[in-house]
Amino acid sequence: MKPFGILGIVVVFAAIIALLNSFFIVDQRQQSLVLQVGRAVEAYNEPGADEAGLKFKIPFVQSVVTYDKRNLGLDVPDIEVFASNQEQLIVDAFVRWRISEPLAFYQRLGTQREAQNQLLRFTDTAIRNALGSQLPEEIISGQRSELMDQIRESLSSAIAGRGIDIIDVRIKRVDLPPDVSQRVFDRMAATRNQQAEQIRAEGDERAKLVRAEADREKTVLLAEARREAEQIRGAGDAQRNEIYALAYEQDAEFFRFQRALIACEKAFGVGDIGDSADTESSGPRTQQEPTRIVVGPNQLGLCDEFIERARANGTARR
Repeated sequence: MKPFGILGIVVVFAAIIALLNSFFIVDQRQQSLVLQVGRAVEAYNEPGADEAGLKFKIPFVQSVVTYDKRNLGLDVPDIEVFASNQEQLIVDAFVRWRISEPLAFYQRLGTQREAQNQLLRFTDTAIRNALGSQLPEEIISGQRSELMDQIRESLSSAIAGRGIDIIDVRIKRVDLPPDVSQRVFDRMAATRNQQAEQIRAEGDERAKLVRAEADREKTVLLAEARREAEQIRGAGDAQRNEIYALAYEQDAEFFRFQRALIACEKAFGVGDIGDSADTESSGPRTQQEPTRIVVGPNQLGLCDEFIERARANGTARR
């Protein structure tokens, strides 16, 4: 084989290799940096941009570094934290983060593994600082969301300038050592009992105020009702007297006769007047029962005395 033939084959293979090394593919889930002698010269498919596809670079001179464009997760397990009362807590957390500036990320961190290592250290420090000033019962149940916001802000400030955005920080678990759990539970129960007593006392005080107001309104309503009843009764008595006066003026004799019948009826209704054959057979009387007079056949004219007296008074007055 001629030397030029071998050289031509080598050139062709080199050209093919150079051509293959001149193109690269950027996945839509990734972002890429084009490096030239270790310095970034171009970025593709950064957050907010849609530049996925086939790209060109200078072969053997430029290289490509690819980072994930999606949100990433990082578990931070078994952080030993001492609360403000020096009681030990075991905390598990996780961080959601993403690479927002690939160039700054490459310059400050280089790889995602290094980024995770620094995030672990910064998250550990942020959690210790946030939880170290709180009581265990506040960490467990009282202010969980406020503490996580504080941790996220602290972590974002610590990691600033490294091309990373902290999306969220969540505390998954807060455990107490067995010897500490009962003491914390007792303190929490005492606090809740104190709050319950305070609420109960406030409720009793409010109930007393409501009852006093109801009693006052009741007294006012009864007084007004009595006053109105007296007014109505007075008006009724006045109207009754007026009717009696008018009736008496129209027929005085009939009026006296009617009054005599009323008096007779009352005399027979109650009292101890007269005897009756039925009273002997009715048995002993109790003190609560009034004496009722039953008129026998021989006593039908008992009211004549009242009638004659009324007639005599009417004749005398004429």
